[in-house]
Amino acid sequence: MAVQDILVSDGIEDVTIRNVAKAAGVSLGAVQHHYRTKDDLLMAAMDRVSGQFMERVMSVTTPTATPTANLAAVCHILGGVDDESRTASVVWLAFASKAATSELIGRAHQESWRLLEGGLTELLRQVDPVLGSDDAATLMALLDGIAIARATEAERMTRERAHRIISALLEHFEP
Repeated sequence: MAVQDILVSDGIEDVTIRNVAKAAGVSLGAVQHHYRTKDDLLMAAMDRVSGQFMERVMSVTTPTATPTANLAAVCHILGGVDDESRTASVVWLAFASKAATSELIGRAHQESWRLLEGGLTELLRQVDPVLGSDDAATLMALLDGIAIARATEAERMTRERAHRIISALLEHFEP
């Protein structure tokens, strides 16, 4: 998607209807027909990333794997460890920053976090039934920090370092 490509290569400032049309190789009118505002473009990019995230989660979590293995797989995606997840982290970061000033994106962002916290709470409870939503919120905050570092400081927060940190973090949640 052109919006995602622009976010990753040039940043949120360059996400304009005109730039998206040019990158997609379509007319300005074609983009405006589907997306009237920059917020609409960001919502579309986030919807796409969210769908891809769910597909990835479904592909890495299995009923035959241990709860700890499933949790680790999801956490590595959320932490932006691999390149595909890192790209999603850039989109997420733009989306999250816009949530502070856009009512539309703010509501969507809050709903995304609510759903994510619920899913992580369930995964954590499968690992240890005493774990709950506060543990999920803590894990989300730490993974979000790692994902931001992967998106903005890939040389400092390398894939290997992110993997090590997440693995060590998950040891705290084992019974």
